[in-house]
Amino acid sequence: MMDWHYSPYLGLYGGLQRGHGTAAARLRDRPEHASLVYACIGRDTRWDRQVDDRYTYLARLLRDLRLDPAPVVAQLRACAAPPGPDDDDNRFELAAGVLTALAGTGDLQAREALRDYIRDGTRWIETLEGLCDEWPVDWWDDLWETAAARIDAEHAPQLWPHSQPWQRWYGRDRRLDTVLDAAGRDRPRARTRRTDLAAASDDELVGHLLAPGAGRGSIAAVLRHIRCRGHPVPQLLDVAERLALARPPGLLGALGAQGRLVVPLARAWASDPDHPLFLDAPHLLAQHGDVQDIPVLLAALDRLADRWCGHDTLTEGLARILADAPDSAHAHTRARLVRQLRGLLIASPHSYERASHLRSLLLLDATRTTRVLPFFLLDCEPTVRLLAAQHTPLTDQSRYWIIQLRDDPIEDDEVRHTAAQRLA
Repeated sequence: MMDWHYSPYLGLYGGLQRGHGTAAARLRDRPEHASLVYACIGRDTRWDRQVDDRYTYLARLLRDLRLDPAPVVAQLRACAAPPGPDDDDNRFELAAGVLTALAGTGDLQAREALRDYIRDGTRWIETLEGLCDEWPVDWWDDLWETAAARIDAEHAPQLWPHSQPWQRWYGRDRRLDTVLDAAGRDRPRARTRRTDLAAASDDELVGHLLAPGAGRGSIAAVLRHIRCRGHPVPQLLDVAERLALARPPGLLGALGAQGRLVVPLARAWASDPDHPLFLDAPHLLAQHGDVQDIPVLLAALDRLADRWCGHDTLTEGLARILADAPDSAHAHTRARLVRQLRGLLIASPHSYERASHLRSLLLLDATRTTRVLPFFLLDCEPTVRLLAAQHTPLTDQSRYWIIQLRDDPIEDDEVRHTAAQRLA
């Protein structure tokens, strides 16, 4: 594996790697450095590929700088096999995602390159499923004949037959249907007991959690239902410690849905380093605690000092508590948190949490934060662009960028709607 590292965050390249709007704005004024866009597409710099966003950001840079997409197409073609454990460049997925977004801007070269890849490319199935999520149906519906000709029994484990395009294409070709039927047997539609759970009492829900032989999947389904029930289920708190030993997915969310009821227990858990919920308790206190929980939240942040993930819940909780507290009582803590949030906002490559940091800064340091908000209209994260569209001062420059958000076909729908409202 290459000894790779992020470039300094204040530099142009480091800003582009992190998806900053300031870097996008600087690059528009310095087109001689446009090759940096290809460098960012040549290696995936997202900290967490499941949640961090870059496709729209990089596609816009290609479009706005009038860069040739041919090198990105060549990159797509060069990645014949899925990456191995020692290959963290993620070049194929990034190229496919950027080209898919670029095609959405009206770039016919990108659109035809992806359609051609479906016809003869090695990783055509994942490419097809990806573009079906982003493109209008009439851009890909005619590819069913290509898929029917290329599909084989060995492809069945790769398919999600209840998603697009397979759901739409089922019944058009016997060969394709046979493979989809096999895929359906391999990936049966998830069976849920939503009706049963909806009719269950709170005691019965908790009983499901403790039922002998209950698997992680069924426990997760019950916890999800408790979280969405709309009222607290205090009985969950009685069994939380027993459940925590198995660490089922969804437990923290269900506990958080209990509101202030969880606070006394969370305080006890946060005071015991050996408790299975010791690391989770500060996040619950961040949601529902008060000024007496500030030391616990600060200690939890200290434990994250060498990490980029997991700050958002804690810092938002601290910002909420401090915003309601007298400035004089916690001036030092407030200043410390503002410094930390500013650092995370510009230095962290984990862009998904950037909206949280921005919300917290708008609570604690609104004047200085508002001054730099226009640049966040060009950020890689749609939630950040949404916040900026809602709160940025309307100057000639910011109004121009908001108009671009309103009119851009690849912009998130909520951002476009907010931009239109702001301009109105």
